[in-house]
Amino acid sequence: MQRFLPVFILLIASTLCCSPVSAQQLGPGVLNVIPPVLEIRDSYSIPLAVPGVDAEAFDGNYVPNKKTLFGQTESVVFYRDIWQYEFAFLGLRQLRLNVVQPDGVERPQNFWYMVYRIRNSGKNISFDKVKEDPQFEHMKNELKQDQGDFVASEKFVPRFFLEGWVKEPGKGYVRKVYRDQIRPEILKKIQFIEDPDVPLLDTVQMMNADLPVIKSPSDPGVWGVAIWGDVDPNIDYLSVYVSGLTNAFRIDRNAEGEISFRRKTLQLNFWRPGDAIVQERDRVDYGIPLVDKAAEQIEICKRYELPGPLLKAYLDSSQADQQVLVAEIDGEVNLKDFQSALTPDLDAGKLPGKLITAFADMGVQVPAETAVTTEIQGKKWAFSLKDGEQTENFTIALEPQYWERDFEGIRFIKSLDYLWIYR
Repeated sequence: MQRFLPVFILLIASTLCCSPVSAQQLGPGVLNVIPPVLEIRDSYSIPLAVPGVDAEAFDGNYVPNKKTLFGQTESVVFYRDIWQYEFAFLGLRQLRLNVVQPDGVERPQNFWYMVYRIRNSGKNISFDKVKEDPQFEHMKNELKQDQGDFVASEKFVPRFFLEGWVKEPGKGYVRKVYRDQIRPEILKKIQFIEDPDVPLLDTVQMMNADLPVIKSPSDPGVWGVAIWGDVDPNIDYLSVYVSGLTNAFRIDRNAEGEISFRRKTLQLNFWRPGDAIVQERDRVDYGIPLVDKAAEQIEICKRYELPGPLLKAYLDSSQADQQVLVAEIDGEVNLKDFQSALTPDLDAGKLPGKLITAFADMGVQVPAETAVTTEIQGKKWAFSLKDGEQTENFTIALEPQYWERDFEGIRFIKSLDYLWIYR
């Protein structure tokens, strides 16, 4: 028996030295899977002028204004098919390697990396038909979901940013931003550490990889790694932002009419209870730290830029037999006193200008003098619009997204491990 013991120990050691990345070999909870989240709102734009059309407004003698070239092109809703990949990762890790520097001298250098998996699950939203002249297109369109005739582009063009906060003397917390790096020599080391048998692709290689729709839940997908070098060793609160997982985006228009685009982005939150000494041995925890002191918890939340409450406006739709979301804007809640900058106008019976603009962006013209009734002060309001002989009733509510006030602190109402944001 004794002569077989070393062989037995060797087999155990060889099993433990690697952290296999193939999905079939991982134990429960090791792989963090972020399922696709598809929203109908991502499939249509705010009303916009048709690009490249130079038309002038005029009063036609034989056709209504809305039938003129200007009328038909000044305010058009653009629809698009939306797809999204499934993203999964093993965690955020560190390693220290001897690397030849630009001056030719080999020195130890610390690297952060994330091993991840991409799978094309075929999840999508597409429109079958857009009806003419509806007031709320997103209510009345016939929607198709998960259709076999429409899938993603089968290519993943990733962008990985590691962003966090470092406390500097005399400056307070300072934001640090790092773009992932293409380092073939570091990738080889990570490949050996994680699993030599499963190829890991860098960002450029991933862009050229094919992502066919998976045929079963056990399909392995494509594995990659994001690498960051020279990360500040004092970084504590950090997030990894991943874009390219979906073609969804939002279009915003400011008070001056200028248009901006924001891509749908995955925000993965982490924190590091360590210091600058022997960094590679410090664990990096998934999520955000929870503390007992309310003031400290609020300050921590600022580091992750957690989305605050929204002002949401609903139409009481008899056709849909429910309240249908029409417009929403940031509630502009201050974390110092938890007061919204917009609710005083509503409590005073007036609509905030930003909310009127949000209605207009969704094709609903609300006069500035519209009277608002307070149902719950600081939280809920109502108003009505007359459309010919028909009256449409609207409800406005200040609704939390991820947290809400709890006495003098914050109470979390959703998981904070990851968020879907637009940036």
